[in-house]
Amino acid sequence: MFEPTEAADRPVRLLGFWGTPENRTLPDPAGLVDPDWDEAQRLWVADYLAHGLVAGNWMGASRCRLCSRANGSRDLTDGHYLWPEGLAHYVLDHGVRLPAEFLDHIERRSRALEELERDGSWWQRNAART
Repeated sequence: MFEPTEAADRPVRLLGFWGTPENRTLPDPAGLVDPDWDEAQRLWVADYLAHGLVAGNWMGASRCRLCSRANGSRDLTDGHYLWPEGLAHYVLDHGVRLPAEFLDHIERRSRALEELERDGSWWQRNAART
């Protein structure tokens, strides 16, 4: 699905990093809450976010800017986007809506995975060798 060398050709896009009183250049999650966002789509997006590859670990846990819950200490990635571990919480529990471009991205990736041609011959040959 993702080879680390793929990312070397382009920067990953940051997603779900929030502004602070000291740095207001990033968004405030409260401004992205959409109470009408379909729950099934939120569950689907949160699941995708929760299953990213670990791209970094930090010393302290982040806190949710909306409810103060401990929200993880890792950054996750799919090789195209990079987000904080707690972003799934914002989506699922607070309805923080992410950009349509990102939703389209995960739809394309999910479809591509579903359409993969499957070949069990390698596994059949090599399982006997273990």
